[in-house]
Amino acid sequence: MSELPDVTIRKFLSVRETEAAARLIMGTDPWKTFGRTFENCLDAVTNLQKESYGVFLNDNFLGVLVIDLTGPFKGYIQAVCIHPDFRRMGLGTQLIRFAEDRIFSVSPNCFLCFSDFNPSVQPMYERLGYELIAELKDYMIIGHSEFLMRKTIGPVMSFITKSSS
Repeated sequence: MSELPDVTIRKFLSVRETEAAARLIMGTDPWKTFGRTFENCLDAVTNLQKESYGVFLNDNFLGVLVIDLTGPFKGYIQAVCIHPDFRRMGLGTQLIRFAEDRIFSVSPNCFLCFSDFNPSVQPMYERLGYELIAELKDYMIIGHSEFLMRKTIGPVMSFITKSSS
């Protein structure tokens, strides 16, 4: 694994950047297998109820992160996607750590899923401290499972009590 020099993780600043992120997501599994359209993917990175970030080297777009801080799984990492030319350089790990810093500021749990047809990501998630907590059969598409993983810094009630003190 070769590493890149310092990269910047930031919110998207232009339509051009969000469209590049949508194209990257659309062409990558699991979203490609799910049949996500450009419009679906663009909605994912522009949805105001979620937080979307790009990873950049100078002005070059290398990857995207989408997190959801609402709902029953507050702190859900919805998408981590790196351009194929820049995979295996530590960018996915950097994006997940960035997501964790953001999520752990408001919730004691980070959640993510991976598809049974995309198992190559599981070792990275486990190395980063994620534990498999559930298999969701036929959740997204018939005949395939999604695997829910969680990394925690403590129970929700302890976190709420500590945060309100």
